[in-house]
Amino acid sequence: MRAQKKSKSSKTSSHTGAAEETSSIPYPELVDGSSFVESAVKLTVTLAPIYSRDSMTGVYETLNSMLLHFVPQVRGVVLSYSKVKPLTDVALVFNDSPYGQLDIEANLLLWRPVSGMTLKGTINVQSPDHVGMLLWDTFNASIPASFIPKSKYEWRPFSDEEIAASTLQSKASTSSGSSDSDDSESEQPKTPTVPDITQSGSKYGSGEWVFKGTSQSVGANGDLEFMVVDVIRANDVLSVTGALL
Repeated sequence: MRAQKKSKSSKTSSHTGAAEETSSIPYPELVDGSSFVESAVKLTVTLAPIYSRDSMTGVYETLNSMLLHFVPQVRGVVLSYSKVKPLTDVALVFNDSPYGQLDIEANLLLWRPVSGMTLKGTINVQSPDHVGMLLWDTFNASIPASFIPKSKYEWRPFSDEEIAASTLQSKASTSSGSSDSDDSESEQPKTPTVPDITQSGSKYGSGEWVFKGTSQSVGANGDLEFMVVDVIRANDVLSVTGALL
């Protein structure tokens, strides 16, 4: 009877530990909606004297310099602009400054991720410390190991045999692709089939994150869905820190 009681207590403790581990991840409140926003904005553009006779050329040059940069005035990364028009006929010059100030209106397409959104990225690196991703081949995202619930996922290192087999497969593919076109019609010896760790979408290092119990790779097709925990701004560049769901 004592042994059974002890086993039950151990099982309860295990479930409690898993719950505590998951609750320690700072999941924000879920936010619905897209990270892409179209916004009509009013901006004041500073024009150099060279644009005194052609102010709109200076306006477009300023807007072009904003593309793919985080602009605090609009609270997002500018992806494109349209419907640009001046709000006054002439630029204003103040005091002894040679630069003019022109108010404009424009429609901007912005990337504006916020904490709590669910995004999907393409995995480009996996390590015991984090999972790195690209969002739309443009923006960086990272999921630290501390934001990966260990009750659901675990790190699985690749075996030496898997790494060797993948290297052999890669070399065989490269050799086959570089053969002369004159020999394209000749019969080529078949390359023996070997396990390919790149097929799991985890060709990025010495191992991969997998689901506990099934050992299925996270993001088996190369893409991974996660929740935004923090948005980091470094100068005019945005990156995202996320947590696995």
